[in-house]
Amino acid sequence: LSTKGGAMAKLYPIFFLGGGGIVGSGEQYFPFISARDMARAMVHVLKTPKLNGPVNMCAPDGCTNAEFTSAMGSVLKRPTLLPFPGFAVSLLFGEMGEEVLLGGTRATPKKLLDSGFEFLHPTVEDAVQSAVDENI
Repeated sequence: LSTKGGAMAKLYPIFFLGGGGIVGSGEQYFPFISARDMARAMVHVLKTPKLNGPVNMCAPDGCTNAEFTSAMGSVLKRPTLLPFPGFAVSLLFGEMGEEVLLGGTRATPKKLLDSGFEFLHPTVEDAVQSAVDENI
């Protein structure tokens, strides 16, 4: 997660202004990882020869869009009362919005965890807080 790019960069100003809310049904899974953990995980993969093949780069505590919305509101100390209907996502964000914000993927970082990687920001609230505090 970063306020500089990706879905959070587009959603951050909306939430910061108090206009945030669940996207679509809110039940879709929203895999995330803090920018700091992503960089650390990439180094870990490069330094761990036994890791090969695809490695999921996501936090261990997955969340739904509703949980992500709650974390954004909590960290930014803003209300999250305005739902964002699916058709609006398509209009504003196009294909990226449909795939990332409405599609949802439930992923786990099994290989990372099994290889001993430890997350600094395992929860969505930790990762959102990191993105806001570190501004990366």
